This record gives sequence, structure tokens and C-alpha cells, in this order.
Amino acid sequence: MRIEDMSIDQLLELNQTICQRIDELQEQETLQALSQLRVGLKVTFEGREGPVLGIVTKINRKSVIVLGEDGRKQYK
Repeated sequence: MRIEDMSIDQLLELNQTICQRIDELQEQETLQALSQLRVGLKVTFEGREGPVLGIVTKINRKSVIVLGEDGRKQYK
């Protein structure tokens, strides 16, 4: 079926299905990335002010706490 031929209800249902699938894929990516991290691991990531070097201090279910190399700034 062409998208141009779909009713509003059909489009809304399709949108909901697509959004659920996107959420599932993002969750898989997050879990896969978190599984590679360990407390004490040195990491680099792109922060608001450019590249940040730090050490993983805590791993939560959906986020990671990183202590910046200066020892003062924490990133979540």
C-alpha cells in the first residue's frame, strides 16, 4: 500500500509501530555500548566543549558517570 493512499488512522498506527521499533533498536545499541564499559576504564567522548577524556566511575542501567581528567568535573 502506498503511503499516499493511507488514512489518518492507518498512518497513526504505522507511526506508532515505527516509533516502537526505533525505541527497541536504540535500547539494543545502548545496552551493547554499556556492556563494553567497566569502572576504571579510560574513555573519550564528544562533550559540549569538544573531546573529553575521563575515567568511568559508575555504570548505571542507562547512563555512565565519567570523571574528567582534571579530577573535578563529572559527566553523565
